[in-house]
Amino acid sequence: MRVLFSSTRGVGHLQPLLPYAHALEAHGHEVQIAGPAEIADTLRAAGLAHAPFAHPGDATLAPIWARFRGASPDETLALAVREIFAGLNSKAALPKLMETIDAWRPDLIVRDSVEFASAIAAERAGVPHARVAVHMVSFEEIIPALAADPLDELRRDAGLPPSGAGFLSAEPVFSAFPASLDDASPGGGRPPLRVRVIEDAARAAPATWGALPGDERPLVYITFGTVVGTSPALRGVYRTALEAIASLPVSALLTTGRGMEEGTLGAIPANVHVEEWVPQRDVFAHAATVVCHGGSGTVRGALAAGVPMVVVPQGADQPHNARRISAVGAGLALPGTDAATLNAAIVRVLADADFGRAARRIADEIAVMPPVETAVAAMVAMASG
Repeated sequence: MRVLFSSTRGVGHLQPLLPYAHALEAHGHEVQIAGPAEIADTLRAAGLAHAPFAHPGDATLAPIWARFRGASPDETLALAVREIFAGLNSKAALPKLMETIDAWRPDLIVRDSVEFASAIAAERAGVPHARVAVHMVSFEEIIPALAADPLDELRRDAGLPPSGAGFLSAEPVFSAFPASLDDASPGGGRPPLRVRVIEDAARAAPATWGALPGDERPLVYITFGTVVGTSPALRGVYRTALEAIASLPVSALLTTGRGMEEGTLGAIPANVHVEEWVPQRDVFAHAATVVCHGGSGTVRGALAAGVPMVVVPQGADQPHNARRISAVGAGLALPGTDAATLNAAIVRVLADADFGRAARRIADEIAVMPPVETAVAAMVAMASG
């Protein structure tokens, strides 16, 4: 069987696809990953074939990103889905995706949640398609309706009749989030196949940091993902976190993501170690709590390790994730914060064992989810009709 995966260029969108791709290859199936040029190095390191497609480019997208400033989370989501992911990104990607499908003839196409062009190319070629939910399914319920109008325009360009949101809502869905955390109500859509996924991110580079032998202070891991550090409008949250942690009797590891300019953080407290990037799975094994933005990959990894969180969401699905973490008692959500408020939240999560117990309940639920190999059998069945 041949399976074509398709991803946007974001690390948080590509990484969730890789365990499925590796599981398929381990069972003797052929795999390619379609995506923009920026994912080539990650795929090379993962040993996976790349089928490149075009991207509109940062200069083209910049005026849309500028409209995010001051917009509400709902407004930014609508802009991102309609104008970037279902709009300019999909228009740029579609021609090469159609060529790849015509030439390689996959039996199944599996896309990340906001890579839409592959679904249209699949419909045009009569190939079944599915999606890997890179966010919680409960968050993604609104996405098909937001994408419907620009995708109907793209469907017409591909010679297909308009569909509204129907052709996306009917897709089979794979999710690595446990049901108790991801309070999804898919309505007329299919319930997701939930599988236990071990992220492949640790394959990308060796750890350059390790827990210090003999340091008995609790470890606080601080991460705001791979995008916040490159955004002047957002990266002040790092300074807030450093000021919040400086007076606490803890050790802290802060990761900035690649691309942050040297000196941006200012003075680093004595109890904080800074790295651009580390394999998160290595850190979660030692962390007492995680201070984060609530990105999907960080949330999955921390809760799989039973680590409670303090979440300071910055956008996208993060406010939704923060609400769900708070709802299940596995951490605190701070919609907006200053150093004193964040300091108090960290102290509370470290001191109150109920947060850790709730996080470990989620970890226990994740541990008994079917392994990712279950998805291989499901994909074979989809390809077989």
